[in-house]
Amino acid sequence: MSNIRLCRLICLCGLVAPACDSSHGPSVFPTPTVKLMVFSDPHYYDPSLGTSGAAFDNYVAHDRKLIAESDAVMRALVSAVNAENPDVVLIPGDLTKDGEQISHSSAASYLGQMKAQGRRIFVVPGNHDIQNAGAASYSGDTTTPVSSIAPADFATIYQDFGFGDAISHDADSLSYVAELVPGLWLLALDSCIYGPKPGDSQSAGRFLATTQAWIKAWLDKAKASQIRVIGMMHHGVIEHFADQALVFPEYLVNDRDTIGELFSDGGMGAVFTGHFHANDITQGTPTGASRSLFDIETGSAVTYPCPYRIVDVAGDTLTITTQHITSIDYDLQGAADFPTYAHDKLLAGLDQYIASLITVPPYSISADQAQQISPWMAEGLLAHYVGDEFMSSDTQANIQTLRSTGDIHTALAATMLQSIWTDLPPPDNNLTLHLATR
Repeated sequence: MSNIRLCRLICLCGLVAPACDSSHGPSVFPTPTVKLMVFSDPHYYDPSLGTSGAAFDNYVAHDRKLIAESDAVMRALVSAVNAENPDVVLIPGDLTKDGEQISHSSAASYLGQMKAQGRRIFVVPGNHDIQNAGAASYSGDTTTPVSSIAPADFATIYQDFGFGDAISHDADSLSYVAELVPGLWLLALDSCIYGPKPGDSQSAGRFLATTQAWIKAWLDKAKASQIRVIGMMHHGVIEHFADQALVFPEYLVNDRDTIGELFSDGGMGAVFTGHFHANDITQGTPTGASRSLFDIETGSAVTYPCPYRIVDVAGDTLTITTQHITSIDYDLQGAADFPTYAHDKLLAGLDQYIASLITVPPYSISADQAQQISPWMAEGLLAHYVGDEFMSSDTQANIQTLRSTGDIHTALAATMLQSIWTDLPPPDNNLTLHLATR
């Protein structure tokens, strides 16, 4: 019998005091143990919306995700969940390509397959999932807008994947609290920005003041009852490389130090995030906080190396191992295997993406310079996506070459290249975190 089901049985038998019973002082729980599986940013795209033709090819040419392959990746994830047999699966957002209603419905159907044998699934939205104007189908040369979803639709579609298990819902966001096992709560937090109509969604993230107050109230309740708390949200809280907040601010939640202090001093030592598509873990102490916080970012399931994490929780200890999707049922167009196929697709996509990024402010690098620099930057980002990156002597030489030009724009590119290759502690893929001593 799994730990999660044993703990439920103990609770039903009356051997553990209910968390909300304060009549006899703080509740006393057994050390919570649970096996988690975490995958993020699957960007599921229902293939019925079209995966061929000039319009779709034009879309994926400007996207570094495996969109056409996402259905096959999701099927592989179902197999991985069945093989790993976790008690709980966590998904920190971007369940769909661009919030298409049919993609959400199909993704929820796959999540239903993962719930076999009593498992529980918990989701939060990502910036792609709600009120997204990019929801479209593709046929030949034609791109046609399709129905996307509103916040209430998200909660309805994923009722069986967290929202129905919640012991509290925030009134002003899709955030909720759920009990994973007695003595351990999940704060599933909606950090996304979206308005009342399609097109209002943004890449950046934030929490309203009322949501922050709700978070604090539940952290205070957990502390009073001696309940441990872990978090999950789409946006990062701690920088994953130097100057990330300057170069890619939209990947970190607004006012991150305030939010990080709220989490860490409130007793939440670790938060599972996504969004940047990198498999990276950072420990940092937010400004004003008295304790540090672990931001455990999991890379995208549809971006090389297509990772997922297994997290064994035992009290204040998280033992994390990283696995990867290594095979999918899909035409790999002659590639030796799926990792090779995914690697080459990502590298080509990053090269194009970076070339377009660094020719505009603040870089403003010439097209000729961009042609030289973008492959270096692409290799750095790919290494960051994999995690545990190590800067080679060749990369160090490239950075020095950029700095020696005397040009302010190439010097900025050198700083960015240095930052992306500098892996902040702790390790990213396989490690044990001790939350009590953070």
